[in-house]
Amino acid sequence: MDYIMNSISDQLRAPMYGSFSSALEHPDLIQLRPGLVAAAFRLMKLVPAKYIVEKAIADGQLDPGMPVLETSSGTFAMGLGIVCAEKRIPFHIVSDAAIDARLQARLRQLGGQVQIVGANAAGSNVQVLRLEALQEQLRANPGSFWPRQYDNLDNQLAYRCFAKQLIRTLGKNIVLVGTVGSGASTCGTVKALREIDPSIKLVGVDTFGSVLFGLPVGPRMLRGLGNSIYPNNLDHRCYDQVHWVSPAEAYASTRRLHAQYGLYCGPTSGAAFMVAEWLREQNKTVVFIAPDEGHRYADTVYDDAWLHDGGYAGLVLAAQPTKARSAQTASGPWAYLDWERRSYEQVTGQPRPAGTVLEQIRADQPAVSA
Repeated sequence: MDYIMNSISDQLRAPMYGSFSSALEHPDLIQLRPGLVAAAFRLMKLVPAKYIVEKAIADGQLDPGMPVLETSSGTFAMGLGIVCAEKRIPFHIVSDAAIDARLQARLRQLGGQVQIVGANAAGSNVQVLRLEALQEQLRANPGSFWPRQYDNLDNQLAYRCFAKQLIRTLGKNIVLVGTVGSGASTCGTVKALREIDPSIKLVGVDTFGSVLFGLPVGPRMLRGLGNSIYPNNLDHRCYDQVHWVSPAEAYASTRRLHAQYGLYCGPTSGAAFMVAEWLREQNKTVVFIAPDEGHRYADTVYDDAWLHDGGYAGLVLAAQPTKARSAQTASGPWAYLDWERRSYEQVTGQPRPAGTVLEQIRADQPAVSA
């Protein structure tokens, strides 16, 4: 009885949130086994969306009567939609065919507009097309606000509270593993962590077909990580090691995370989980970021028929990664490179495109298949 009453007392001390977005700001830290912890967010991208919007309002950059305009095919759009709905701010999302119908429906139900571009853009960089369409919307809506998730450094600053949560709960003897898209969640978190202990390691998880760490751009079936542009929020000098994973391995790992531990997450979580498992050390705690829940993927990653039809079922999966000699030689199904906190130029021998993603487009970055 004392145990039951103590449990009830603990529950009564749980916070009462003033909004749905406030309830989503911090992940659950779940120890899956000794030395392996999942930082399980329900919707991680809400964290920067809320931080950027609230800071813009406070700084007078955002008029709540004008629309918020952004390009996204995933969870940043959802986070932005929730925040804008709470604050009664109109919003417009420019996306592409990768956005699923359920997410589109939710965004519209939250009061937003969704614009799909690039449906017939064979041979074109779809993310470039999205950014060009966004510029058209900005010109048509003077006074609107663009959060600039790829280049706005407030995206990084939004994760300082997450870093404090990790230090407060787990201490300094940790390794952080996270997938990389804009680079903000991993770079922002580890920069705050290294203010406490500069030795804390960061391992980034990318996918083949992504340009972020020196591979050529190409088709990316595994979405939610990787990129075909170079965001300014990606600071290559933050990373100690980089992994590239293929869809089949990430999907199988996502299913295994659910089957073994009950964590119902998206494939970016599965990609980070497989790398974190491989990295697990005896004297450090490996923490991997699980950015979102799995409900959006019920008809894909969690559907046996979808996996079979896509050729992802029945494959012999990689049990461990192959160490690449250089970024350019990394190849599937799973590879890694000791990045050692070096710049893009130091590792690849090639200059990284300069400027914001918009400036890269205006510099006539070659259009290639995304």
